[in-house]
Amino acid sequence: MSERDLALLEYVAIRNETKVDYKVWEELNNIGAIGFHDFPDIADLKRISEEYYTRLSGRTSLLIDDAVGSSPKVKEAALRYAEFADRGNIRIIPRDSDLYPRIWRYLSGMPPVLFLKGDPDVLREVDNNGGAAIVGSRDPGRYSLYATREFSQALSERNVVIVSGMALGIDRNAHEACMANNGRTIAVLPGGCDVIYPYHNRDTYERICQTGAVVSEMPPGHDVIKQYFPSRNRLISALSDVCLIMEAGKRSGTLHTASFAANQGKDVFVLPNSIYVDNCIGGLNLLRDGAEVLIDVETVYERIQKEVENRRLLCGDYPEEPDLDFFREMMKVDPEHLSEGAWKAVICDEISEKPRNIDELCNCLGIPFTYLSSIITMLETEGLIANERGKYVLTIQKG
Repeated sequence: MSERDLALLEYVAIRNETKVDYKVWEELNNIGAIGFHDFPDIADLKRISEEYYTRLSGRTSLLIDDAVGSSPKVKEAALRYAEFADRGNIRIIPRDSDLYPRIWRYLSGMPPVLFLKGDPDVLREVDNNGGAAIVGSRDPGRYSLYATREFSQALSERNVVIVSGMALGIDRNAHEACMANNGRTIAVLPGGCDVIYPYHNRDTYERICQTGAVVSEMPPGHDVIKQYFPSRNRLISALSDVCLIMEAGKRSGTLHTASFAANQGKDVFVLPNSIYVDNCIGGLNLLRDGAEVLIDVETVYERIQKEVENRRLLCGDYPEEPDLDFFREMMKVDPEHLSEGAWKAVICDEISEKPRNIDELCNCLGIPFTYLSSIITMLETEGLIANERGKYVLTIQKG
């Protein structure tokens, strides 16, 4: 294992084995102690606590000191993760890696490090071909199972990646139907991606590892924790362009996935079902609250393709993170030669900070209205931004 991977695992161990939380990372980022693509290990934290001592809040200082004092425990955990990763042939994918899902670029709250067992190319297929989350009850009826298989196969035929949680019932059937059709699928697990859960699905797990990928934000060897399931569900929806709810009871965990999908700006489709079956009430409530009725695969596929195109428009022709500062300078000195993708990336980045009207955008970017008006109109037409009370807002979330 490389030194870089060991350092990443030490960073993950700090997040999992100490009391250092997201507020600490946020504060360190705000004062410039770390950058977005930095992954501090224990030595880095010690240096930061000394170099930025006067700028750290009391709480952050205490938590960093506690983490540094727990160095033996952290390093032991990192070595344990490394052993499991080597044994399970698990990849470590930080957010500055080319393999990290681009579909997460405009979403907040995504894990800084992702673990994967299987073929990492399937992540790029989600970015390029689209992904569909198919989730539902662990004890579904025959109608829901039939529809799950039909939609999973039909979408996989169009090269859409099927994403689910490898639970019993709907999840398992979505994965299996996809693989039976030689499609690509991703399972997001609630523990380490080498910890098969539920173990009854071991056969499905092994096939997914051979033809698709199993992923998790939890480090290798990490046990399944009940409280983590909702957090896992946010990654299922985040790796998808649409979310299909095939069956859900009134208190089903599937509703968490639907809620995350809606908050992430994804379209949520619900298979209509019987009002007399308790296991369907949660899905029917989603329909009452504004989710779309799942009727045909063509509508779903069209939505997926729209999101795929939106990603291309926002990212332009740039495979790496857009250099927005460079684009802003180009806007001022040579706007005619700036690509359409660059214009859109900068405008969306500016709007993501706060809603702005056209005059505010002109002032912020230091460019005349004539250069902005056509791009703004284009972004509105494509559904990437919307005008709310005279100010423009993103219609997709940006992290």
